[in-house]
Amino acid sequence: MRRLLCSRRLSLILRVTIGIVLVWASLWKLLDARSFADTLDAYELLPLEAVNLSAIVLPWLELMTGLALIAGIGARGAGLMGTLLAAAYVVATASVVARGLDVSCGCFGEGGHHLTWRDVALRVVLLLAAMQILAVERTLAWPAALLTRARDRGSAAASEGPRPGDPTTRGGKP
Repeated sequence: MRRLLCSRRLSLILRVTIGIVLVWASLWKLLDARSFADTLDAYELLPLEAVNLSAIVLPWLELMTGLALIAGIGARGAGLMGTLLAAAYVVATASVVARGLDVSCGCFGEGGHHLTWRDVALRVVLLLAAMQILAVERTLAWPAALLTRARDRGSAAASEGPRPGDPTTRGGKP
């Protein structure tokens, strides 16, 4: 079971599936930002200024994340963004359902169904899938590599001592 959960093949299937879902979800939001802003406002989670900004930014984040997941470009970074988006969806949906608000999903266009605990469970599945991508994909190793190289350069420079004309010393003298 662990081998399956850590499989790059499963990660590929999840990347493409989540990518398609995110791209599809973003399209109507990009085409009708006003309706999407109204849907976001109905969630009663954000002030109006943040609703409008979110209605503009969120679809682009979904689109770019979805395309990156499908193409496999920066898959771990896209997995991280997918995980953050899914976590936000879980929190927002659970909040709406727990407060008993009569709000339609707004995921794939206007006039969707009203949110229930089943929708929260589906978003948790999306979150777990995105977390699998994040855990399996190794393409975001560059920050660690940069930090390691910087640390190695720092320890090498310390062992060599200051160099003449080094800007961190005065006149080449420590």
